[in-house]
Amino acid sequence: MKQLSMVYLVEDDVITTFLIKTLMEKFSFADEIHGFQNGEEALNALLAGSADPDMLFLDLNMPIMDGWEFLRAISKHPKYAKLPIYILTSSIDPTDKARSEEFKNVKGYLVKPLSLKDLQSINPAVG
Repeated sequence: MKQLSMVYLVEDDVITTFLIKTLMEKFSFADEIHGFQNGEEALNALLAGSADPDMLFLDLNMPIMDGWEFLRAISKHPKYAKLPIYILTSSIDPTDKARSEEFKNVKGYLVKPLSLKDLQSINPAVG
């Protein structure tokens, strides 16, 4: 897999967002990384249709619209139902992981902090 054109990072914690963006930029994971504070912001950006991401990283626990609400909403849109999504969470609860697997576009469940190894598991060309 080559470097991705665009990635959405849906994460409410600004420090975590900064660290993940820095890691992705350092190892050329994507040309563009767009950050959103909650699921509603990300959903609105997708529905505006200005540019479609190749992949999306999604936190589960956020204000306004959490990750679960986002996953339910996105699964109703045929254009985005197949958008590859990686859950990025601090939750190690097996119930959350099992629940995430109910969504067809969820390709992985990553526990924070995100590491180079995590990025390489998604794209072996990274690093």
